[in-house]
Amino acid sequence: MQDYLDVLTRAVQEWVPEDRPTSQAPSAAELKQILDVSLADEGSDMQSLEDAVKAYLHYNPAVYKSDFYKLLYSGQNKPALLGDWITSLSNATMHTYQVGPVATLMELELIHQWNRLVGFDKDGNQPEGVMVAGGSQANLIGMMLARHHACPDLKSQGPSGRTLVAYVSDQAHYSGQKAANVLGIGTDNLIAVASDDQGRICPVALQQEIDNSLSKGHLPFYIGLTAGTTVTGAYDPVAPCSEIARKHNIWLHIDGAWGGPILFSEQHRHLLADSHLADSFTWDAHKLMNVPITAAVILVKQAGALKSCCSGGGGEYLFHADENADYNLGERSIQCGRRADALKVWLSWKAIGNQGFAAKIDQLQTMKSTCVELINNSDTLEMLAPAAYVNILFRYRPETMTDEAELKALNIGICKAMMNNGGPYVDYAQYKGRYGIRLILANDEVDEAQLAALLELCQQTGRELVDKKSDC
Repeated sequence: MQDYLDVLTRAVQEWVPEDRPTSQAPSAAELKQILDVSLADEGSDMQSLEDAVKAYLHYNPAVYKSDFYKLLYSGQNKPALLGDWITSLSNATMHTYQVGPVATLMELELIHQWNRLVGFDKDGNQPEGVMVAGGSQANLIGMMLARHHACPDLKSQGPSGRTLVAYVSDQAHYSGQKAANVLGIGTDNLIAVASDDQGRICPVALQQEIDNSLSKGHLPFYIGLTAGTTVTGAYDPVAPCSEIARKHNIWLHIDGAWGGPILFSEQHRHLLADSHLADSFTWDAHKLMNVPITAAVILVKQAGALKSCCSGGGGEYLFHADENADYNLGERSIQCGRRADALKVWLSWKAIGNQGFAAKIDQLQTMKSTCVELINNSDTLEMLAPAAYVNILFRYRPETMTDEAELKALNIGICKAMMNNGGPYVDYAQYKGRYGIRLILANDEVDEAQLAALLELCQQTGRELVDKKSDC
């Protein structure tokens, strides 16, 4: 074991110098020429393994650096990292209490805390939940719960021939399409409801789409709202959509994978004040809570709903009717083998508490407002969408350029040029037909000077690309 710990120590020490570029990966074709990832009949020595580990880290983006703005996570959560290492070392699984006793108690405490934040414990409810392999799986189970609510016989008897219809915003995460495919709903029966100028689902349009489905004899069964859309960070209005859902007996799910942590903040939780009105809720701890991937949960207001929906029978060789039967979380899950992700989340939460996560949210919101102000005060930068959360979508727009195709190419070029130069690492995205630079503030070490330098670099890179094109 010590040999492998020594390899880990040396590899990490080489990986985290202050001057390391945030991005230094060549193209896939180039990297295939640099690295030999082939496997053979004969094994290799320890040095070969160490070289492979170092190469893996070297070419991976430095997601821990504060100028990694590309994805919905950034930074280094050391307590959670410790938990991830111990989880791999212990190799516990989570189908029964017997094989994951401590992790089971930790997961139940996490579920209790998450349900309290969402508000599912109000009005005498006995909420539940289970940790899952990512937000996409949580959203899949949310739609599965909705299907079981609308058609409980479908679990045993299969489709009855009636068309089930689900509704999400046109800004919703693409996991909704995957869920409709996997569950046999059909992607054509997942209706993308129009969003307003804030990027939020329009309740009037939602009601119109439901009326249209009913006129065809179809069965509306699922409304999926988003708390923090991936491009602009918009929060769908829960209360009016809840009224529509109750009127038609439709299951209401909230995808809070990205935006759920806003509930830690007393100052900003109003963005999701009506979360308790939903029937189920997705939360990813591996996004803004910055726990190593993956760490997610599906929360449900109604006790027993998960087992009723997800359990397929059988499994008596695992699920024994003993004194710990009520702690066998595997019967709530669509997985059998399930990693003990609770430890890394629990250690992180234990280390900084609710107040620590709230402080992070408040700090990032302050930096968001600062960045938006800098953009609005610029002559050549413009916001493409409101920034309710910590997503900032903007673009570089020279006074002489008005063609949308040219602006798209220019801003994509800015992102690629900065990435190819080692960072900052940003990405581009489309919102309502216009392309811009998507900046995600997920690392609370970022400061105003760093953001100002980033925006100046975007403008400088844009000017260089325009000048280069003019010279051609």
